[in-house]
Amino acid sequence: MQIKDFSIPKTAGCYLFKDNKDQIIYVGKSKFLPKRVTSYFQKNHKDEKTIKLVTEIHNVDFISTESENEALVLEEDLIKLYKPKFNIKGKDDRTLRSKLVLTGGEWKKLELFYPKEQFEGEVLCEFTSGKLAHNIYNTIYDIFQLPSCNYNLTQSNIETGKFKPCLEWHMERCNAPCAALAKKIDHLMTIKLIKDIFQFNFSTSEKFFKKKMLYHSSQFEFELAQRAKINISLIQKIKLGLKPIMTIKSRNRCQEIKDLLKLKFIPTVIDAFDNSHLSGTDAVCGLVRFTLLEPDKSQWRKFNIKSGSGGDDYGSFKEVLTRRFTRLINEGVQLPNLVIIDGARPQLSVAREVLRTLNIFDKLDVISISKNDKHQANTIHLEDNRNIDIKNFTEFAHILNEVHRFSLDFHRKKRSKTMFK
Repeated sequence: MQIKDFSIPKTAGCYLFKDNKDQIIYVGKSKFLPKRVTSYFQKNHKDEKTIKLVTEIHNVDFISTESENEALVLEEDLIKLYKPKFNIKGKDDRTLRSKLVLTGGEWKKLELFYPKEQFEGEVLCEFTSGKLAHNIYNTIYDIFQLPSCNYNLTQSNIETGKFKPCLEWHMERCNAPCAALAKKIDHLMTIKLIKDIFQFNFSTSEKFFKKKMLYHSSQFEFELAQRAKINISLIQKIKLGLKPIMTIKSRNRCQEIKDLLKLKFIPTVIDAFDNSHLSGTDAVCGLVRFTLLEPDKSQWRKFNIKSGSGGDDYGSFKEVLTRRFTRLINEGVQLPNLVIIDGARPQLSVAREVLRTLNIFDKLDVISISKNDKHQANTIHLEDNRNIDIKNFTEFAHILNEVHRFSLDFHRKKRSKTMFK
């Protein structure tokens, strides 16, 4: 196998070597991916294992990270998940996972169970690192003040005053439902926010505490405002800790999408295009990039249509796609794995024609997505003439909505400037 430097992200991260059956055979990490990965193909190796590995490499995938430490955690999780045959470590009983579980009746509490411990409840997250699980467990309690005791918190026990607040309440790590000091509606909201966090939806908690911070500031309750501000920073800390888990979950979903749609490549990097104009005037095109199904806004681009084909959707796509991919090729920048065009099969044909002309048709997948009468993403059009309902691919509907919003916003700003010239 030959690999070109420009196809490797110039970041820290993990690399996943795959054989001719698309099976992951080795996972590694590096603080700078190009230097490490190219060394496999440039050196004369003496180690028999490495020589055999290199002869079996047919393809490689990359996952960028923000630091070498993050790459280290991700590498460990990937090895334990995929068990590549050339990785020795990570294939034993360390694959057992610690679990964060919501337990209890009306008043839930969060408990941490280590491998082989028995439990009843709702599993929120599994961890291959017990240390990470413990840190996130403690941080959740610092933020949300759930009960952690073994009291039997029935309504009758609470109403009869059977319990008194313990040290946890005095330390502000529990809001003492045992002594009727907590409201049930607040507890239900807390549980919702915690569940959102472990579904990787951090914005609801951040917005919740931001509102509290602003409210307490307006009431000159600066101590409470500061606590809300600290909670926002703690949520960011949890987000950072959960990032390797999020990455693996997103990667698994990308693999699932590849299999369901029978794509050639795993769509870890997706570029989506949408045109916008008013009766052919002020024509523009928007491009959004999603990496591992998350927006990569540093790579979002706006295009003015220069060819005078603003009212011609096909001509506009041809111009923009030609400009975009010619530049990527000339600059040696990584190509997307999947291109999404807002349109039906004719727009897809235009995209295929451009990719063929530029000799990159076999290096990525391309699809188009058309909309129904209500202007909602409806049908996925594939290269082999298959049409698939989008209902099982909500990520694509979200990406299409984002590129449409991005393109339309650019068009409106351009039209506004034209009107006031």
